[in-house]
Amino acid sequence: MKKRRKAYSVDAMIRFFLQYYNIPTKTDIEKLLTKMDRLEAALKAAEVTGGRVRKGGKRKNAGEKEQVAKAQARVTATSKVLGILKTSPQGIDVAGIKAKCGFEDKKIRNIIFRLLKAGAIKRIGRGTYAIK
Repeated sequence: MKKRRKAYSVDAMIRFFLQYYNIPTKTDIEKLLTKMDRLEAALKAAEVTGGRVRKGGKRKNAGEKEQVAKAQARVTATSKVLGILKTSPQGIDVAGIKAKCGFEDKKIRNIIFRLLKAGAIKRIGRGTYAIK
């Protein structure tokens, strides 16, 4: 008499092939999309605040709070360039920014590129920029 084999379900076979060939499932893709949404939101928050995004679980002690206060009191190169652009509503060129703040051309151009990308400033003419 022949021995009867166990009937395999189609779902089990599909799951096996998906695992064996590392093919992502719908739930895997949804998990990735939620992670990407969280990362994009964190990046957007960092752009708006101009700093790093801190995880919520850690608390700072008194010494660290003083260091953070000192770090926040420091004026960044980007804020210096923004301040110069705010004082000149008609716009200012890179040479004028260099004369006022003393930074290298490359540094100023990088800062301007980031500010343009973030939408904080606008380009008036060739090499001339102003606050939006």
